[in-house]
Amino acid sequence: MGFLASSASICYFQVSGNLDAQKKFTELPEQLSTEGFRSIENSAEELATGWVEMTDYDNGEFDTAQCWYDHFLCFTLRQDRRRIPAALLKRQISRLSAQFLAEKPDLKYVPKAEKEQIRDRARSQLLVKTLPSPSFYDVVWDTERQLLRFCSLGQTMIDSFQGLFHQTFPGLRLQLLHPFARAEKILPESQQERLQQVNQASTDSVLEQIEANRWLGNDFLLWLFYRTLNSDSRYQVSASGPLLEKQPFTAFLDNRLVLVGGGQEGVQKIVVAGPQDHYLEVKTALTQGKQIEEATLHFQHDEDNAWKLTLKGERFQFGSYRTPMIKPESSPDDDPQAEAVAAFLTKLAATEEGEQMFDSLLRDFLELRLGDGWQDLQGAIQTWLNE
Repeated sequence: MGFLASSASICYFQVSGNLDAQKKFTELPEQLSTEGFRSIENSAEELATGWVEMTDYDNGEFDTAQCWYDHFLCFTLRQDRRRIPAALLKRQISRLSAQFLAEKPDLKYVPKAEKEQIRDRARSQLLVKTLPSPSFYDVVWDTERQLLRFCSLGQTMIDSFQGLFHQTFPGLRLQLLHPFARAEKILPESQQERLQQVNQASTDSVLEQIEANRWLGNDFLLWLFYRTLNSDSRYQVSASGPLLEKQPFTAFLDNRLVLVGGGQEGVQKIVVAGPQDHYLEVKTALTQGKQIEEATLHFQHDEDNAWKLTLKGERFQFGSYRTPMIKPESSPDDDPQAEAVAAFLTKLAATEEGEQMFDSLLRDFLELRLGDGWQDLQGAIQTWLNE
């Protein structure tokens, strides 16, 4: 789903590199146009990938007025792919093979070299007759904070997006905002040294940072699970964003948790979904050494507005991130362009509020995790799990 949908899955990146504060408003759209999407509908090509405007998925020629919302650059990754069903390809190969043998009565079997040619010819013939299937993935780039949101969690699409981004903007680099990088971003300077002391990665490699510091996501979700069942779930805003500092909000886990751990037969995964009274199944799995890898989080700062997301603990990606549906007031006389801008800014504000509450919650956890009282809290959690 797109960014403006009622819910969207979001992968977060930090952008690094030199970006001219004034020239960016013309240069970035021009660079997007150079890698704009080009249709393969009237060709036999199997795959096409490129950028299109978020407001017009058929337009790869970027209009500055259409892709900028204040300092936010918005665009979409479009990928068209032709897919040939295996059974249809097999049938076409059989037809061409039978035709080949009919023209060569002295042969009983199609030679190996000819088989490969027939297969390629069958694919080409079917590709011409097959319409490409399009898919769209929105991008919202905050060029002041250099924070980029990509609306997909599929690793193949993330890799494709990163490759095309670096090809389009050769002077810029993307870094996945993984759990440890997010922790560095939200903690004050006074706690950075302590954070580095618990960094279990030996290099700055993103993959190593993710794998070596899996404890961060696991401990965070375990702490929030414990807090959900043993506290009033009340917190205060402490991270920067649109909400006021110290504004109260509630946060808790509910509905769905995924636990992963090793067993005699290899890695085991347990999914607990639906309303639970005491989460006995989850507590049992935790005492057996399994870790919470994924959970549904809820945020609320007033009675009318609620946020919901599925947190991927390994990379801190937001799955099915749902924000309050606040529609700006409009009338038949309003300018459609102005309405589109208002809708985007309203959605963006709600998105940022949810992110701010998440960062505040994570900051509360990190202050405990890096403090002297963490071992005592671990003991209390373990005692509670064994009850």
